[in-house]
Amino acid sequence: MNQLSRFEISAEIRLELIRRARDKKLRSFEFDLDEPVVWKPTEVLNPNCDLPFTDISAWHFIAEQLESGCSVEVVTLRKPPNELGYEMRFPGALRQPQIYVKVRLHGKRIEVEASTTAPVRTT
Repeated sequence: MNQLSRFEISAEIRLELIRRARDKKLRSFEFDLDEPVVWKPTEVLNPNCDLPFTDISAWHFIAEQLESGCSVEVVTLRKPPNELGYEMRFPGALRQPQIYVKVRLHGKRIEVEASTTAPVRTT
């Protein structure tokens, strides 16, 4: 089971996630066969304007949701094994599925582990 907890993350972790999501030098998405990631923000409608996200607007959306106090679930990742990840789910645009995002703090960066509007099995 990959779930570590269902409690709220600390204010320190939340602020660090926000800081890194806002700073283009500290956020990343890199596909690696050993750590497969789905990051397709341009295929997801922004619920604030019903237009597709750009890479930049997706990161800002994540930061805005964190700033507004969205729920964040701490999980243990399968890849890379035993590292912590942070899962978030947000309402999608009208008649669209919810938005699912999983990130991890890696070194000095924030990395996307998953981002989709389709239901995702997290175990």
